[in-house]
Amino acid sequence: MKTPGFFLAILFFARALAGMGQPADSSDFVEKTDFIGTVFSHFRKSLNSDETAFDVTRAYLGFDSRISRYFSVVLKLDIGSPEDLSEYSRIKRYAYFKNAALKYKKDQWSVNFGIIDMLQFKVQEKIWAHRYIYKSFLDEYHFGSSADLGAQVIYRFNDRVTGDLTFSNGEGYSKLQIDNSYKTGIGISLTPSKKVIFRTYYSFISKKDVFQNTVALFAGYALRNAKAGGEFNYQFNANNEKDRDKWGYSVYALYNFEKKWQVFGRWDWLTSSKINEDEYGWNYARDGSSLMLGIQFSPVTKVKIALDYRDWYPYPQNLKNHSFLFINLEYKI
Repeated sequence: MKTPGFFLAILFFARALAGMGQPADSSDFVEKTDFIGTVFSHFRKSLNSDETAFDVTRAYLGFDSRISRYFSVVLKLDIGSPEDLSEYSRIKRYAYFKNAALKYKKDQWSVNFGIIDMLQFKVQEKIWAHRYIYKSFLDEYHFGSSADLGAQVIYRFNDRVTGDLTFSNGEGYSKLQIDNSYKTGIGISLTPSKKVIFRTYYSFISKKDVFQNTVALFAGYALRNAKAGGEFNYQFNANNEKDRDKWGYSVYALYNFEKKWQVFGRWDWLTSSKINEDEYGWNYARDGSSLMLGIQFSPVTKVKIALDYRDWYPYPQNLKNHSFLFINLEYKI
């Protein structure tokens, strides 16, 4: 193993696991299983063409079960259409293990192993709070996968500082390990008050002499009826290809003006580095900016309905703009 992150991960995991063999008093333990069932669907109408469509974009099925006082098992299926399918094959649905994880939690330590959630944008996703409408920036523009096969340690130093270390295969949860490269991620979350959170995350993947490095910076603010967040993300040598960098910003806010009603907005901007004398960046087909504005209604706790406007303005002027009206739904069991 050539990556130095591997040795750091081994030391960190060994320290976290050292206390697992100690006997525990389980007399006051009550086993509990929570079932997972979530569906994302929508209706969309293009403002640039005659396109209209209904779609069920994703469904999650599974359970989260505590099997002892400190151990739990999470098994969750992600049922959707892979992004590499052609437009005419997107109606097909495939099931992947989004999570198949063994978790240990005691005192300040949390250790996760298996197909686990990655942490590079979990905090951002929580503040954004509209995953059923649109993925968070790092997920949407392929800076990293939301889950992967690996091991993870989270340590809460105190009420204000939490650190995490993740060592994974780097291919994502829907792909097999196809090479001898791995991904190492290190994150720190700071919460100076209950209203404010800062998050820094760094990850790298090594392949031969080329390192893919990703830096994610985030600041969030939360009140009882409102949230706001802003993030900056930069990826060096994307896909482990030298000098192919991409970076961008995302800002978003939401406000609950009634018990069941909310307004929200978001703006994204993405660009990439130029290669040699090219007019546009290497990732020009995805470079551009996006604006989203909407209103959400939640008739009951586990149902959300949103009417939103969404557009995409590509950076290259020879590519068409796209504008849509969406009706998005999220419903859970």
